[in-house]
Amino acid sequence: MIVVTDHGHVDEGGHGGDSEVERTAWIAASGPGIEAGVDMGTLRHVDVAAHVFEAIGLSESMAGLPLGGKPFAAV
Repeated sequence: MIVVTDHGHVDEGGHGGDSEVERTAWIAASGPGIEAGVDMGTLRHVDVAAHVFEAIGLSESMAGLPLGGKPFAAV
């Protein structure tokens, strides 16, 4: 399971700005290849697709897409 936000927000409401707070997002994941409590470093949104493809046994070339990310353990 992977849960990811699309962007952060400001406490006053709204989003879409360019401040660090507004650009902050998070990724939470659990499942094969993800060890509990291990720091996987900085993950990027593009890493989500790469991780899913690896988890189901597909390579980037099989997807026919330039994913641009890396599976979580490889980050």
